[in-house]
Amino acid sequence: MRSRSPSPSPAFQSGFQIPSPLTLADWRLAPLHPKLAQVDYQAWRSCRERLVRELQWNGWPGPDFSLADNVADLANHYAEFQQREAFAYSVLTTESCIGCVYIEPWKEGAQLAFWVVDEALPIEGDVVTGVLDWLELWPFERVVVPLRPYNLRGRGCLESLGMAQLVGPDLHVSYARPCR
Repeated sequence: MRSRSPSPSPAFQSGFQIPSPLTLADWRLAPLHPKLAQVDYQAWRSCRERLVRELQWNGWPGPDFSLADNVADLANHYAEFQQREAFAYSVLTTESCIGCVYIEPWKEGAQLAFWVVDEALPIEGDVVTGVLDWLELWPFERVVVPLRPYNLRGRGCLESLGMAQLVGPDLHVSYARPCR
């Protein structure tokens, strides 16, 4: 996972009122919660090899990672959400989970991480754009999107959105949208 730096944003402090989750025509965000463990588990298991290759979360999730392990992992994400330490959301369609987004502290605001299932790769840019538009409602000075340097597919996606490369979290190539 990415390293987290303390953020001056009030979003990561108790009492922050989180904007209503993003809802668009084809997909919506829902806080990542243990009740979503089954659909989340099916989603990332369907593309685990690509995720491990592109994201390299220190070998996570291992091939023996169980549904029970996923329930515990989602409980941790939800506890962070409630404590305003980080915000993890499932990307849902009416039928299934198609990915996740993670909003975490960074020294200049927030960092956005994401993944989508293979079938949703054609709309990956739409997910990133929609989430970045929604994050403009949040009190962040800047939102960066860090990727591993060798994640050429992900980097191509962000570059196709007109995002500029910048210095971000260590061991990552980071991108940000030009200021509006």
